[in-house]
Amino acid sequence: MSASNVVDARGLSCPEPVLLTEQALREYGAASFSVDVSSAAARDNVKNLLESRGRAVRVEATVGGWRVSTGAG
Repeated sequence: MSASNVVDARGLSCPEPVLLTEQALREYGAASFSVDVSSAAARDNVKNLLESRGRAVRVEATVGGWRVSTGAG
């Protein structure tokens, strides 16, 4: 995965991470991408959005937050 397929939503409050994720879904289409978040609420909201769109989701802890990664589902 290239660095261009990573959405940096760290430090942002909801709903901003969700809005950025929706934008990434439009931009990347079926391609894989990741969203970096720094709060548990953003992690859960981004994960729920992606799953509701039929995407496979993987969540990994990172320094200071989480990376929510998705494939086509």
